[in-house]
Amino acid sequence: MKAVVYHGVGYIRLDNIKEPSIKHDFDAIVRLTASAICGTDLHFVRGTVPGMQEGTVLDHERIGVIEEFDNDMIRTDVVNPPPS
Repeated sequence: MKAVVYHGVGYIRLDNIKEPSIKHDFDAIVRLTASAICGTDLHFVRGTVPGMQEGTVLDHERIGVIEEFDNDMIRTDVVNPPPS
């Protein structure tokens, strides 16, 4: 799968990374249909957030479809936005 990965101050790129898997109770696999880089991610890239590690996958703004989830997950844990 593809992901935007941090490789150092001022250097990010779209890399192929390992497919995720269910490892813990309440984990879910979500197929992303949209994703964005936000202002917080730009702080990481500019080097204004200490402790960034090379190989960190950026982005926390995402929309997707749940493809797989742990058997212990209750469907009511999934929140759907109200219709607009």
